[in-house]
Amino acid sequence: MVGYTDPEGSRHHLGALLLGVYHGSTLRYAGKVGTGFDERMLRTLWRALRARAIAVPDVQSSGALPRAGAHWVRPELVAEIAFTEWTTDGVLRHPVFKGLRTDKRARTVRRED
Repeated sequence: MVGYTDPEGSRHHLGALLLGVYHGSTLRYAGKVGTGFDERMLRTLWRALRARAIAVPDVQSSGALPRAGAHWVRPELVAEIAFTEWTTDGVLRHPVFKGLRTDKRARTVRRED
């Protein structure tokens, strides 16, 4: 995870997680995921991400990175994400958050086809 967005509507803590995957030593933006959370997980993630806040995103993108309501974090936490496919611009299509991965280091996260 490389960041999160502000919540909207009735949601609390965060709106979506901003994702990244490594390609060699370069961390690339892989889109955002805003589904698959319950209230408890939103609170847990928000606390963990807030503690890792950074001012400048540590991620590269082939397009524009989210700006409005985006908060960037040190890429230390790993999320398991289900998705249907990769888009042609390198982001996940139909991503769903499945949980945190404590058994995997962030630096080992690579694109899966």
